[in-house]
Amino acid sequence: MRRASASAWKRVKLVLVLLGLAGVLLVLPSRFTAPARVLFNEAAGPVETGVFQQGGRALAASGTLADMFLQKDRERALSGEVEQLRNANAALTDEARRLQDMLRSVEKVSLKGTAFRAVRAPVSSYDASAMRRSITVRAGSNDGVARGLAVTADGALVGIVSEAGASECRVRLITDPASAVACRVSRTRALCILQGTGGKECRAEWLDRDSFVEQGDVLVTTALRVNERSELRTPEGLPAATVLKVRTGEMHPLFLSVEAIPRANLNRLEGVEIFIPQG
Repeated sequence: MRRASASAWKRVKLVLVLLGLAGVLLVLPSRFTAPARVLFNEAAGPVETGVFQQGGRALAASGTLADMFLQKDRERALSGEVEQLRNANAALTDEARRLQDMLRSVEKVSLKGTAFRAVRAPVSSYDASAMRRSITVRAGSNDGVARGLAVTADGALVGIVSEAGASECRVRLITDPASAVACRVSRTRALCILQGTGGKECRAEWLDRDSFVEQGDVLVTTALRVNERSELRTPEGLPAATVLKVRTGEMHPLFLSVEAIPRANLNRLEGVEIFIPQG
């Protein structure tokens, strides 16, 4: 205890002495205190310089960190813009590919001796119920579309216009049970009726046993009408379906039972062409 109190008393005395010296320096004239101030400045100068240098380095370091964070933010913003541009470019590429496919599909159709013009239009909706298979297309009477016109995609028949409004029309697909399109076997020129089944396939009806139809034969449209009341106005020679199976009919032994699959992919229609007669 005595040692602690003695040490404390020494510190108090040292503080009192320093305060006394400071008071004396304040009271003395400047000619007496000038040398002391010079010595203090010389002793404190390096310390002050070091303090300022350390402070400058700290400020420089903080500025560098701030610049780093700003650079990171700029890089993230640029990455976001680049990703947006990539998405926009992909969308434009898909649209260009779709339009090119539509143009190529029209080029694939070769109609000799006919006067038709093709109106291209996008598909807006599907109807694939159990008893009905159709699509809605964004083209109507304002574009010259009417009932009974042939509709193609990728150069092959997909259906016939069943209803036509001012700006939209409904197309009955060739797989619809109510669809019946007059066709020929391309190789033998035998006539038949391409009938929808409601599924993915069609039937070629009224082909007799001597028609020499084979698997792989292509059925193409004919300008003939199914009957006198038919509104079908199809060009001659549009590819419609490919023969899958041929066998003798069980209910009608004099005729063949022929299954055919549409040439166009009816489940992935994006755009179609409607063939409108001219003149």
